[in-house]
Amino acid sequence: MDAVDILLTALADPARWRLVSLLAERPRPVGVLAQLAQARQPQTTKHLQTLERAGVVTSQRTGQRRIYALRPTPLRDLAALLNRIADTADQAGGPRVR
Repeated sequence: MDAVDILLTALADPARWRLVSLLAERPRPVGVLAQLAQARQPQTTKHLQTLERAGVVTSQRTGQRRIYALRPTPLRDLAALLNRIADTADQAGGPRVR
C-alpha cells in the first residue's frame, strides 16, 4: 500500500474521522478525545495509533498523559491530489454519458 492508500484507509473510518475533526480544533490528550468522541479510551488509543502510523497525527508524552496533535500537511497534500484529479476530469470534458 502506498502512502495515499494508507491515509485514505485511516480517514475512512467514521470514528477516526471524528478524532481528526476534534484534533483540528486543538491538540488534546487521549482521555479528553475519548470523552468527546463518546468512546472507550482503549478504542480511542488504537484509532489514534492508526492515524499516527498514517502520518495524520503526532503524539507527545507529557508526564503520564499522551497529547495528540493534527498534522495538516498530509491533509493538504491529499486535498491537492484530489483537486488535480478533479481538474484532469474537467479537462477531459467532465461527466458525460457516451
